[in-house]
Amino acid sequence: MSRTPLNQASGNRGFTLLEVMVALAIAATALVVLMGRVGSSADIQHDLALHAEAMGLAVNELERIAMEKAPAADVSGEIETASGIFKWKSTQLATLDAQFVRQNMLVTAPDGGTVSLFLYRNLP
Repeated sequence: MSRTPLNQASGNRGFTLLEVMVALAIAATALVVLMGRVGSSADIQHDLALHAEAMGLAVNELERIAMEKAPAADVSGEIETASGIFKWKSTQLATLDAQFVRQNMLVTAPDGGTVSLFLYRNLP
């Protein structure tokens, strides 16, 4: 039975401490970059949710105004939801056709983002 001395090169030496440290540094850098992306993604998701809620509120208010029999003057108000307080303002503009008006709706979300919609409606 022959023994191989420890100082001779063999195929299964493993990783050196320097190689392990370099691999850990690369992994840590990649994780920091990915965590920044996750935070940015969460902010974008929150902004999109507020925008979608503001859009729904704008559509609801335009529909409510369109269902009223009397012509709507310039009106505004606030709607409180779980996301915060949304402010809305509706203005009415004359069109070239005297039978129609343009009803504009502007909704401001709690974070300051705005949604603007309009609807042409028939005058009674």
